[in-house]
Amino acid sequence: MSLLDPPNHFTLDGLAHAVRESGPRAGEPMVLLHGFADTGASFASLTAAIDAEAPGRYRFIAPDWRGHGDTGHAGRCYWFPEYLADLEALLDALPGLAAPITLVGHSMGGQVASFYAGLRPERVAHLVTLDSLNVPDADSSRAPRRYRRWLDAHRAPPSHAVHPDLATVSERIGRRYPELDGDTRHMLAAQWTRPVDGGRQWRFDPWHRAPFPQPFRIDDAMAIWREVRAAVLCIDAEDSPARALVAEADMARRRACFTDLTHRVMPGCGHMLHLEAPERVAALIRDFFGETRRA
Repeated sequence: MSLLDPPNHFTLDGLAHAVRESGPRAGEPMVLLHGFADTGASFASLTAAIDAEAPGRYRFIAPDWRGHGDTGHAGRCYWFPEYLADLEALLDALPGLAAPITLVGHSMGGQVASFYAGLRPERVAHLVTLDSLNVPDADSSRAPRRYRRWLDAHRAPPSHAVHPDLATVSERIGRRYPELDGDTRHMLAAQWTRPVDGGRQWRFDPWHRAPFPQPFRIDDAMAIWREVRAAVLCIDAEDSPARALVAEADMARRRACFTDLTHRVMPGCGHMLHLEAPERVAALIRDFFGETRRA
Protein backbone atom coordinates (compact mmCIF):
# COMPACT_ATOMS: atom_id res chain seq x y z
CA MET A 1 0.00 0.00 0.00
CA SER A 2 1.08 3.57 -0.71
CA LEU A 3 -0.32 6.99 0.09
CA LEU A 4 -0.50 7.43 -3.69
CA ASP A 5 -3.08 4.61 -3.97
CA PRO A 6 -6.80 5.48 -4.19
CA PRO A 7 -8.22 6.43 -0.78
CA ASN A 8 -10.88 4.83 1.35
CA HIS A 9 -13.83 6.99 2.37
CA PHE A 10 -15.53 7.53 5.73
CA THR A 11 -18.69 9.57 6.13
CA LEU A 12 -18.09 12.10 8.90
CA ASP A 13 -20.50 14.94 9.66
CA GLY A 14 -22.29 14.33 6.39
CA LEU A 15 -19.16 14.54 4.20
CA ALA A 16 -17.29 11.68 2.54
CA HIS A 17 -13.74 11.98 3.90
CA ALA A 18 -10.88 10.50 1.87
CA VAL A 19 -8.27 8.63 3.92
CA ARG A 20 -5.10 7.04 2.57
CA GLU A 21 -3.17 4.39 4.48
CA SER A 22 0.08 2.50 4.15
CA GLY A 23 2.01 0.13 6.38
CA PRO A 24 0.77 -2.79 8.48
CA ARG A 25 -2.61 -2.47 10.21
CA ALA A 26 -0.96 -3.57 13.48
CA GLY A 27 1.79 -0.93 13.21
CA GLU A 28 2.15 2.05 15.51
CA PRO A 29 -0.40 4.61 14.26
CA MET A 30 1.02 7.80 12.76
CA VAL A 31 -1.61 10.24 11.48
CA LEU A 32 -0.32 12.83 9.01
CA LEU A 33 -2.27 16.06 8.56
CA HIS A 34 -1.69 18.20 5.47
CA GLY A 35 -1.73 21.96 5.08
CA PHE A 36 -4.02 24.38 3.28
CA ALA A 37 -4.87 23.47 -0.34
CA ASP A 38 -2.75 20.30 -0.08
CA THR A 39 -3.78 16.63 0.18
CA GLY A 40 -2.72 13.68 2.31
CA ALA A 41 -1.01 12.12 -0.71
CA SER A 42 1.78 14.70 -0.48
CA PHE A 43 3.15 12.79 2.53
CA ALA A 44 4.01 9.76 0.34
CA SER A 45 7.71 10.62 0.08
CA LEU A 46 8.01 11.31 3.80
CA THR A 47 6.27 8.09 4.86
CA ALA A 48 8.47 6.11 2.45
CA ALA A 49 11.53 7.69 4.06
CA ILE A 50 10.27 6.99 7.59
CA ASP A 51 9.49 3.39 6.62
CA ALA A 52 13.02 3.02 5.24
CA GLU A 53 14.33 4.09 8.66
CA ALA A 54 12.04 1.65 10.52
CA PRO A 55 10.58 -0.93 8.09
CA GLY A 56 7.06 -2.07 8.95
CA ARG A 57 6.93 -0.20 12.23
CA TYR A 58 4.24 2.36 11.48
CA ARG A 59 0.69 2.40 10.21
CA PHE A 60 0.52 5.65 8.24
CA ILE A 61 -2.87 7.37 7.99
CA ALA A 62 -3.26 10.51 5.86
CA PRO A 63 -6.73 12.06 5.51
CA ASP A 64 -7.76 14.83 3.14
CA TRP A 65 -9.33 17.65 5.14
CA ARG A 66 -12.91 18.67 4.42
CA GLY A 67 -13.05 20.62 1.20
CA HIS A 68 -9.62 19.34 0.10
CA GLY A 69 -8.42 16.62 -2.26
CA ASP A 70 -10.87 13.74 -2.58
CA THR A 71 -12.94 14.70 0.48
CA GLY A 72 -16.37 16.26 -0.06
CA HIS A 73 -17.02 20.00 -0.20
CA ALA A 74 -19.22 21.75 2.34
CA GLY A 75 -19.99 24.48 -0.19
CA ARG A 76 -19.97 27.23 2.42
CA CYS A 77 -17.59 28.92 4.85
CA TYR A 78 -15.21 26.61 6.73
CA TRP A 79 -14.40 26.94 10.43
CA PHE A 80 -11.20 25.85 12.14
CA PRO A 81 -12.95 23.88 14.94
CA GLU A 82 -14.51 21.65 12.27
CA TYR A 83 -11.08 20.23 11.49
CA LEU A 84 -10.73 19.21 15.13
CA ALA A 85 -14.14 17.55 15.10
CA ASP A 86 -13.32 15.76 11.83
CA LEU A 87 -10.03 14.48 13.25
CA GLU A 88 -11.72 13.13 16.35
CA ALA A 89 -14.49 11.50 14.32
CA LEU A 90 -11.90 9.89 12.05
CA LEU A 91 -9.88 8.51 14.97
CA ASP A 92 -13.10 7.06 16.39
CA ALA A 93 -14.09 5.54 13.03
CA LEU A 94 -10.80 3.94 11.98
CA PRO A 95 -10.77 0.20 12.75
CA GLY A 96 -8.02 -1.21 14.92
CA LEU A 97 -6.59 2.15 15.92
CA ALA A 98 -4.80 1.87 19.25
CA ALA A 99 -4.26 4.94 21.41
CA PRO A 100 -2.19 6.91 22.03
CA ILE A 101 -1.05 7.92 18.55
CA THR A 102 1.54 10.08 16.82
CA LEU A 103 0.29 13.20 15.05
CA VAL A 104 2.39 14.78 12.30
CA GLY A 105 1.10 18.05 10.87
CA HIS A 106 2.41 20.39 8.19
CA SER A 107 1.49 24.08 8.28
CA MET A 108 -2.28 24.29 8.91
CA GLY A 109 -2.26 20.56 9.70
CA GLY A 110 0.31 21.19 12.42
CA GLN A 111 -1.90 23.87 13.90
CA VAL A 112 -4.83 21.44 14.05
CA ALA A 113 -2.61 18.68 15.45
CA SER A 114 -1.22 20.95 18.18
CA PHE A 115 -4.71 21.97 19.28
CA TYR A 116 -5.97 18.39 19.28
CA ALA A 117 -2.99 17.25 21.36
CA GLY A 118 -3.94 19.85 23.97
CA LEU A 119 -7.67 19.14 23.91
CA ARG A 120 -7.31 15.35 23.96
CA PRO A 121 -3.91 14.82 25.62
CA GLU A 122 -4.70 11.21 26.49
CA ARG A 123 -4.95 10.32 22.79
CA VAL A 124 -1.61 11.73 21.60
CA ALA A 125 1.80 10.35 22.63
CA HIS A 126 3.95 12.24 20.10
CA LEU A 127 3.37 15.45 18.14
CA VAL A 128 5.49 16.55 15.18
CA THR A 129 4.88 19.98 13.64
CA LEU A 130 6.40 20.90 10.27
CA ASP A 131 6.82 24.65 9.68
CA SER A 132 3.76 25.38 11.79
CA LEU A 133 2.64 27.21 14.97
CA ASN A 134 3.31 30.46 13.07
CA VAL A 135 -0.15 31.95 12.53
CA PRO A 136 -0.02 35.68 13.38
CA ASP A 137 -2.17 36.99 16.20
CA ALA A 138 -5.24 38.86 14.98
CA ASP A 139 -5.52 42.63 14.98
CA SER A 140 -8.86 43.43 16.63
CA SER A 141 -9.04 46.79 14.89
CA ARG A 142 -9.51 44.94 11.60
CA ALA A 143 -12.55 42.98 12.82
CA PRO A 144 -15.13 45.21 11.07
CA ARG A 145 -13.34 44.77 7.74
CA ARG A 146 -13.10 41.01 8.20
CA TYR A 147 -16.80 40.66 8.95
CA ARG A 148 -17.79 42.91 6.03
CA ARG A 149 -15.68 40.86 3.63
CA TRP A 150 -17.25 37.66 5.00
CA LEU A 151 -20.73 39.08 4.37
CA ASP A 152 -19.67 40.16 0.88
CA ALA A 153 -18.52 36.60 0.13
CA HIS A 154 -22.05 35.33 0.72
CA ARG A 155 -23.34 37.76 -1.89
CA ALA A 156 -20.70 36.71 -4.41
CA PRO A 157 -19.39 33.22 -3.54
CA PRO A 158 -15.74 32.58 -4.42
CA SER A 159 -14.82 30.47 -7.44
CA HIS A 160 -11.72 28.99 -9.08
CA ALA A 161 -10.23 29.97 -12.41
CA VAL A 162 -9.56 27.29 -15.02
CA HIS A 163 -5.90 26.73 -15.94
CA PRO A 164 -5.21 25.44 -19.46
CA ASP A 165 -3.03 22.45 -18.53
CA LEU A 166 -0.88 20.74 -15.89
CA ALA A 167 2.23 22.56 -17.10
CA THR A 168 0.61 25.90 -16.28
CA VAL A 169 -0.36 24.68 -12.82
CA SER A 170 3.13 23.29 -12.24
CA GLU A 171 4.66 26.65 -13.19
CA ARG A 172 2.31 28.42 -10.77
CA ILE A 173 3.29 26.02 -7.96
CA GLY A 174 6.95 26.66 -8.77
CA ARG A 175 6.51 30.40 -8.36
CA ARG A 176 5.02 29.88 -4.92
CA TYR A 177 7.38 27.09 -3.84
CA PRO A 178 10.66 27.59 -5.74
CA GLU A 179 12.37 25.03 -3.51
CA LEU A 180 10.53 22.16 -5.24
CA ASP A 181 11.99 20.37 -8.25
CA GLY A 182 10.12 19.93 -11.52
CA ASP A 183 8.98 16.36 -10.89
CA THR A 184 7.54 17.28 -7.49
CA ARG A 185 5.76 20.32 -8.90
CA HIS A 186 4.22 18.20 -11.65
CA MET A 187 3.11 15.58 -9.12
CA LEU A 188 1.45 18.25 -6.98
CA ALA A 189 -0.19 19.82 -10.02
CA ALA A 190 -1.89 16.48 -10.71
CA GLN A 191 -2.82 15.94 -7.05
CA TRP A 192 -4.08 19.45 -6.40
CA THR A 193 -6.23 19.89 -9.52
CA ARG A 194 -8.95 18.04 -11.38
CA PRO A 195 -9.80 17.98 -15.09
CA VAL A 196 -12.64 20.26 -16.19
CA ASP A 197 -13.82 21.64 -19.51
CA GLY A 198 -11.02 23.82 -20.79
CA GLY A 199 -8.23 22.55 -18.55
CA ARG A 200 -7.56 22.03 -14.84
CA GLN A 201 -9.11 23.50 -11.70
CA TRP A 202 -8.01 23.41 -8.06
CA ARG A 203 -9.54 20.54 -6.10
CA PHE A 204 -10.00 22.44 -2.86
CA ASP A 205 -13.36 24.09 -2.30
CA PRO A 206 -13.19 27.76 -3.38
CA TRP A 207 -15.03 28.63 -0.17
CA HIS A 208 -11.66 28.12 1.55
CA ARG A 209 -10.72 31.43 -0.08
CA ALA A 210 -13.54 33.25 1.69
CA PRO A 211 -12.52 35.67 4.45
CA PHE A 212 -12.58 34.18 7.93
CA PRO A 213 -14.41 36.51 10.33
CA GLN A 214 -13.23 34.91 13.59
CA PRO A 215 -9.42 34.95 13.41
CA PHE A 216 -6.62 33.25 15.30
CA ARG A 217 -6.15 34.36 18.91
CA ILE A 218 -2.74 33.63 20.34
CA ASP A 219 -3.92 33.70 23.96
CA ASP A 220 -6.41 30.92 23.22
CA ALA A 221 -3.78 28.91 21.35
CA MET A 222 -1.20 29.20 24.12
CA ALA A 223 -3.75 28.12 26.74
CA ILE A 224 -4.47 24.99 24.68
CA TRP A 225 -0.78 24.27 24.04
CA ARG A 226 -0.10 24.33 27.77
CA GLU A 227 -2.42 21.31 28.06
CA VAL A 228 -0.29 19.18 25.69
CA ARG A 229 1.36 16.23 27.43
CA ALA A 230 2.84 14.59 24.35
CA ALA A 231 6.52 14.77 23.48
CA VAL A 232 6.76 17.43 20.76
CA LEU A 233 9.15 17.79 17.83
CA CYS A 234 8.88 21.22 16.21
CA ILE A 235 10.69 21.35 12.85
CA ASP A 236 10.96 24.74 11.16
CA ALA A 237 12.32 25.49 7.69
CA GLU A 238 15.10 28.07 7.61
CA ASP A 239 14.11 29.55 4.24
CA SER A 240 10.33 29.43 4.69
CA PRO A 241 8.42 32.69 4.10
CA ALA A 242 6.39 31.73 7.18
CA ARG A 243 9.35 32.70 9.36
CA ALA A 244 8.53 36.35 8.61
CA LEU A 245 4.98 36.03 9.96
CA VAL A 246 5.91 35.92 13.66
CA ALA A 247 9.03 37.31 15.34
CA GLU A 248 11.43 34.66 16.63
CA ALA A 249 11.06 35.92 20.21
CA ASP A 250 7.31 35.37 19.94
CA MET A 251 7.84 31.94 18.39
CA ALA A 252 10.07 31.05 21.34
CA ARG A 253 7.26 32.03 23.72
CA ARG A 254 4.89 29.80 21.78
CA ARG A 255 7.27 26.85 21.95
CA ALA A 256 7.74 27.41 25.69
CA CYS A 257 4.07 26.49 26.22
CA PHE A 258 4.90 22.83 25.59
CA THR A 259 6.33 20.94 28.55
CA ASP A 260 8.45 18.52 26.47
CA LEU A 261 9.53 20.11 23.18
CA THR A 262 12.49 19.55 20.87
CA HIS A 263 13.08 22.32 18.32
CA ARG A 264 14.98 21.82 15.09
CA VAL A 265 15.56 24.17 12.14
CA MET A 266 16.29 22.67 8.72
CA PRO A 267 18.88 24.79 6.86
CA GLY A 268 18.29 25.42 3.18
CA CYS A 269 14.66 24.27 3.20
CA GLY A 270 11.49 26.13 2.31
CA HIS A 271 7.94 25.74 3.57
CA MET A 272 7.32 22.41 1.79
CA LEU A 273 10.18 20.73 3.66
CA HIS A 274 8.50 17.30 3.74
CA LEU A 275 8.53 17.29 -0.06
CA GLU A 276 11.84 19.04 -0.57
CA ALA A 277 13.88 16.92 1.87
CA PRO A 278 11.82 13.92 3.08
CA GLU A 279 14.89 11.90 4.11
CA ARG A 280 16.17 14.73 6.31
CA VAL A 281 12.77 15.16 7.96
CA ALA A 282 12.54 11.39 8.48
CA ALA A 283 15.98 11.36 10.12
CA LEU A 284 14.91 14.08 12.57
CA ILE A 285 11.76 12.09 13.39
CA ARG A 286 13.85 8.92 13.85
CA ASP A 287 16.21 10.69 16.25
CA PHE A 288 13.27 12.23 18.11
CA PHE A 289 11.62 8.84 18.63
CA GLY A 290 14.91 7.38 19.76
CA GLU A 291 15.35 10.11 22.36
CA THR A 292 11.79 9.92 23.69
CA ARG A 293 11.88 6.13 23.97
CA ARG A 294 15.16 6.25 25.92
CA ALA A 295 13.75 8.84 28.32
